[in-house]
Amino acid sequence: MNSIFTEENLLAFTTAARFGSFSKAATELGVTTSAISYTIKRMETGLDVVLFVRNTRSIELTESGFYFYRKAIDLLNDFHAIKRGIDTISQGIETRVRICINQLLYTPRHTARLLQVLKKQFPTCQITVTTEVYNGVWDSIINNQANIAIGAPDTLLDGGGIDYTEIGAIRWVFAIAPDHPLALAPEPLAESQLRLYPNIMVEDTAHTINKKVGWLLHGQEAILVPDFNTKCQCQILGEGIGFLPEHMAREAVEAGLLVTRRINNPRQDSRMLLATQHAATGLVTRWIKQQFAPQGVLTGIYSDLLWRD
Repeated sequence: MNSIFTEENLLAFTTAARFGSFSKAATELGVTTSAISYTIKRMETGLDVVLFVRNTRSIELTESGFYFYRKAIDLLNDFHAIKRGIDTISQGIETRVRICINQLLYTPRHTARLLQVLKKQFPTCQITVTTEVYNGVWDSIINNQANIAIGAPDTLLDGGGIDYTEIGAIRWVFAIAPDHPLALAPEPLAESQLRLYPNIMVEDTAHTINKKVGWLLHGQEAILVPDFNTKCQCQILGEGIGFLPEHMAREAVEAGLLVTRRINNPRQDSRMLLATQHAATGLVTRWIKQQFAPQGVLTGIYSDLLWRD
């Protein structure tokens, strides 16, 4: 019975069902009508069911035939997917790539654009995107939850069989609500003034390595939030203070929702790295590395988020 589940037989059956005619199926497939009829009869014998009701001018699927038609389409799709997968592997293209993006670089627009160019370049590769905060990005790639990390922080550079290259830096601005008490205080703001107000913080998502603290003064109250968009909204509402990525604060500042202030000991730029597992040598990974070089496609996509010398 297994011999009837060949691609050739399934194609003959589904084509006949689609055209409602053995002769039209034969013309479509470039074989004789008797060859199609023989194939269908052999399948019916092997399955011990009638697949078609034969009329003088047409054929119609029986209930069993309609069920088998849906399953045959699934099998043909599987055949084609397997062939594509084999071709993909033979060309050195990964069947799946998992990308972790630092939340500092994660926006729906940039991520959608990233996926668009990757799927256009490598349509057979399954792309999975996740996002983590600070050392959570390293955690993801070290524990094989991701093959590629976009925006790994420069806090963990050695060992683990990981390759990395710098792709730019995040610039920080100290931003507060326009009606916050510190908004009219003389600059630069002293640490003694800053400690009076809670710092809105995004917690590092690392689980197996040390968590990184972005910016917090000794003795200052911390309010933990899950992401930088929430942090930005809290600061707009005047619920706390802190540093925001310049690209994130820019629109709110232009809209008059935030103001930036100079402080003593400002937060330094955060270097962002493109990190890959050393064993990841497929074409997709190599292409991503190439396109984060100057003038690369991915460098262009993230140019409004990352500052380069």
